[in-house]
Amino acid sequence: MSNKEDINQLLARYFTGETLSLVQQQELDAWIASHQQEFEQMRRLMNAPMEASAEIHFDAGKAWQKIEPRLENRKRIMAFERKITFFLSVAASLLVLLGIGAFYLFRTPTEDATMYYANAENSVKQVLLPDSSEVMLYPEATLSYYYSDKGEGRMAALKGKAFFQVKKMHGIPFKVKTDFLDVEVLGTSFLVDVARKEKAGVFVKTGKVRVEAVEHEVVIQANEKAELKDGMLKTDTILRPQEVFNMDDSVLVFEQTPVTEVVKIIQEKTGIQIDLAKGLEKNQITTRINIDEPDIAGELAFLCGCKCETLVKGKHYRLYEK
Repeated sequence: MSNKEDINQLLARYFTGETLSLVQQQELDAWIASHQQEFEQMRRLMNAPMEASAEIHFDAGKAWQKIEPRLENRKRIMAFERKITFFLSVAASLLVLLGIGAFYLFRTPTEDATMYYANAENSVKQVLLPDSSEVMLYPEATLSYYYSDKGEGRMAALKGKAFFQVKKMHGIPFKVKTDFLDVEVLGTSFLVDVARKEKAGVFVKTGKVRVEAVEHEVVIQANEKAELKDGMLKTDTILRPQEVFNMDDSVLVFEQTPVTEVVKIIQEKTGIQIDLAKGLEKNQITTRINIDEPDIAGELAFLCGCKCETLVKGKHYRLYEK
């Protein structure tokens, strides 16, 4: 998007409740952020009741009688006739377009009917919601979804386990209700597992969410989890996100993970042993490591700002301070 006409088209689609692509939504969000006052004025205008405008009358005959005597010759008359005919045609077309546009821009979107989804298969099932959010339903999970224009926003009710990739819609929250806890987001990806109360939890892959359970509330962000234990929400770091989110086992993802846990996971996945000299255990690692990387120990040494000693090439290394 690079001009006002494109933005106007996006605004028209937004106010009529049409679904935008990810790129279009990002472009619109950027424009709204930099034109907040103009957007709020437009929102109030859209929500205001529209009165029928007075009918427009244009007497082409009278207008022509006033113009004709002033023209010098027939040639100029014919040329002007063509111009005014073209002008009236364009004006009529514009009036039709404005009428159609007003209908779509000022109409109030109605609530969508509740949609129901269930997975009776033995594998994960992909579901695309009406707002273009994606949900991966795990076996035996059920989900209902509806949109409310009365302040609730997008509402989903889940039983079982599901991974959500929520489409961001400016100012319209996405809420997930379950029997044990509730989640609210604007745009992010996260896993909700309420298949069993004793293991109920929310695991965030990207973005930030608010989790509520009974009288407790926490806010967690990427690579964090909130689990319901003894009626209380407990938060912690996700140590093995690739396992939680069923990511490619060949890629290890760490975010603020203690280096002691990192080397333990590397040894489990690759068989490579990495010893840590005293003092290095305080380091926390944020990185992505491919287990096929030929110099994993060297990469860790770089991240820790230390040196790497090869004890047995490809099998055993030692990291120590410079």
